[in-house]
Amino acid sequence: MKIYVSVDMEGISGIVLKQQLTRGELLYEEARHFLTDEVNVIVESLIAAGVDEIYVKDAHSSGFNFLVHKLHPGAKYCVGATKIPERFPGLDTSFDGAMLIGYHAMGGIEKAIRDHTMTSVGWQTIHLNGSPVGEIALDSLLFGLYNVPVLLVTGDDQTCVEAQKEISNVTVYETKQSYGRHAGLIKSPQLVHKELKEVIKKSLDNKVNVLPKQIQGPYNLAIRFVSTDQADSRYYDGIQAKRINGLTAVYYGDNLIDLLSRAL
Repeated sequence: MKIYVSVDMEGISGIVLKQQLTRGELLYEEARHFLTDEVNVIVESLIAAGVDEIYVKDAHSSGFNFLVHKLHPGAKYCVGATKIPERFPGLDTSFDGAMLIGYHAMGGIEKAIRDHTMTSVGWQTIHLNGSPVGEIALDSLLFGLYNVPVLLVTGDDQTCVEAQKEISNVTVYETKQSYGRHAGLIKSPQLVHKELKEVIKKSLDNKVNVLPKQIQGPYNLAIRFVSTDQADSRYYDGIQAKRINGLTAVYYGDNLIDLLSRAL
């Protein structure tokens, strides 16, 4: 069995503050330990469950947040900043499933820890074909293009709610309950690591009940920016890209990868 694991940082156990997520901030180095320890538990648990090949993508910010010298030797690690169409290097149809570890809710969700979609400073919300989407939906669709189902999503309680709406029959695991953008009721990382071992096995056993997330084109993607100057900086041809108002641009296309590459 071959599994692709995408790892963000906001939903990792023990992480609730901006200062834990940003390189150079006082709490960032400690948070890297939380992140790397959880990744190692995921890899160890996948191997124990019979997975033969594991790819792990560092999907947070710079893409270089893992403590590389402490990573479990049983996986291959994709590090460094990558954008669509190469958001998930090495992804192809040979993978049996994917997992979204340490994810967060989409921008604008009330009482969700570090809610945003792709960026906290670039835009407020994204709608695909009229429906609001976050990174859970977008990444699930990218995996779906290769017929790869997302089997597990972990993060705070709002993340789990969003995942269950986006992916039918997906397994979710709650690392913390959110009480605001920078507040939560957290579980001990040690407890999370213990529980994840069973959750990983459960999600793999449930694979038969999960289908790849796929939406047929044509597509339109609406981005609501934070400020008008961000919308000003975009190019609009009036056909594939249109400005709807001061803060909103809409992109159109028949190919999802091309559309996301142009818009995001």
